[in-house]
Amino acid sequence: MYIARKIYQSIQDKLLSSDKIVILYGPRQVGKTTLVQNILDNLPFKKLIINADEKVYSDILSSRDLSQMELLVKGYDLIFIDEAQRIPNIGINLKLLHDSFPKLKIIATGSSSFELANQVKEPLTGRTWTFTLFPIAIQELANLYNPFELSQKLPEYLVYGS
Repeated sequence: MYIARKIYQSIQDKLLSSDKIVILYGPRQVGKTTLVQNILDNLPFKKLIINADEKVYSDILSSRDLSQMELLVKGYDLIFIDEAQRIPNIGINLKLLHDSFPKLKIIATGSSSFELANQVKEPLTGRTWTFTLFPIAIQELANLYNPFELSQKLPEYLVYGS
């Protein structure tokens, strides 16, 4: 069951209206990938979804080789890089992509906020919209459950989290 997240619309709006890179930080298992996939399903762009755990993508996106990166992204309107913190020098390479292909929409997620923030902060100054996804909030659960159901689940959420 998909739980609608509060920042969904803000991220979608930035992807539709801005040429800046969208960065989504957050702890592991909070739903970053699921959120982005749901957003992408509702966008009219030709999309390339990249899992940074795959060596072929990691090699190209860490290479600083613009011709290789162009071969990868050519023909796409938007690229989604999941687990971007796993790509060495991701910040400078995202800068190269952004500056060389200004119409290309880019969204990147990272579960290790500290690592990704350190890699993208300086090279991408002024080129990003940054969002943080937190664990599911009671306000988000209120879209699924009525107040009585939420009160019944509260002890579980307090012990195990949301």
